[in-house]
Amino acid sequence: MINSLKTALLFFALITVDVSAQPQRLTEAIGQLHQQLQQPDRQGAHLATQLIDQWIDIPSFTQDAFSSYVEQSLTSYEEVLSEEAFTQLVSAEEERLARAVRDRLVRDLSYHLNRPSLYGVELRDLRAEASGPEGTAQLALIEHGGERTVELELIARAGDWRIVRIALDKIDLGQYYHSLCSDLITQRYSLPVVISRLGEVPYVVLDDFSSTPIGQTPADWGSWRDKDRGKPLLYRVQTSGEHTYMAAQDSGYSVILGKFVHWNPREYPIMTWCWRANALPPGGNEFLNHANDSAAGIYVIFSQNWLHVPKQLKYVWSSTLPEGTIGRRDKLFRPWFFVLESGEENRGKWTFEMVDLVRDHRHKLGGVPAERTIGLGLLTDANSTHSYAEADYADLRVWKREALERRQIVDHCATLRSSSSHGY
Repeated sequence: MINSLKTALLFFALITVDVSAQPQRLTEAIGQLHQQLQQPDRQGAHLATQLIDQWIDIPSFTQDAFSSYVEQSLTSYEEVLSEEAFTQLVSAEEERLARAVRDRLVRDLSYHLNRPSLYGVELRDLRAEASGPEGTAQLALIEHGGERTVELELIARAGDWRIVRIALDKIDLGQYYHSLCSDLITQRYSLPVVISRLGEVPYVVLDDFSSTPIGQTPADWGSWRDKDRGKPLLYRVQTSGEHTYMAAQDSGYSVILGKFVHWNPREYPIMTWCWRANALPPGGNEFLNHANDSAAGIYVIFSQNWLHVPKQLKYVWSSTLPEGTIGRRDKLFRPWFFVLESGEENRGKWTFEMVDLVRDHRHKLGGVPAERTIGLGLLTDANSTHSYAEADYADLRVWKREALERRQIVDHCATLRSSSSHGY
């Protein structure tokens, strides 16, 4: 049934025809598609991209398939953002989902346009509503061994018909895509998890900062702690070649930048990222209250205990503690930290990190993590040492364990190194 649903996308080329057009135009459009299907080299990817971008109404199609999922997945932000900022965030995330749906459609159509079993298409019915811009069409996809009926719902915009709904043998394609992600939608996992499912990849890009204009702080990252309100937020997105990253600096404010992002760490337990420490706070030591500064730190916030205290782990680039050190300050509710990089040896260099969240959670927090995380935090700080710290963060991902076992996880910081223009 999956292959049949994907095959339904072949009708897109027919929408070059207005319902008021002469039959000759319709005949020509069908003839052109029929000829393309008979070519030995159909160039499916190019044709699919052209057809989808020209004739499908991606926002309407996506809205029909996913309804209010995006807004529901962002409810954590309602308490920390203004109504206007929340509305803008929802809109931006809906655009991201629409792009993911579009990419899935392109990939599916590209594959099936090159299938030799499909060799023709016929228009069986085309109607326009007299009272409005809506219309319907019925097509027959001709394959070796039989036919499939495709029903379309159309809307007229700017003089052209656009597809807003597709059904193959009464099966709605948008709802099929919804069903692929129904468990994620029910659990209100964050959009990156849905994008990963649609893209059929073994990892989730928690953030690569590519959606934020250069020089700005991402809308879904902020200083959510009460004690950080009003402090300068010295985190800005920058570029290195074609790659984006979060640039952070601190000279005494110590502001944690937080992001609500919900995924299942049991399903995606391996976390990777790229970071670069450019200025280390002298004498920084994560064990000591008077020297508790790190050039770079990433928090993973799994859940909360019954006192609403976060159950979290922190991975740091320490000024002085040896790589491999695990510990925490002798102070109430301090997180366990893991030293992944230390000192000046790699200062100014992009380094690749990989951690096992389930292993580390079991080791220091006990048991397996909750099935839905709360979020992430970034902290570059120099307040305790009264000095200066500077670091960059890029390409935060989580992976399925099978990806590690199959050696699919590679050092994805290499492209940052090759395009780096930093002076260090």
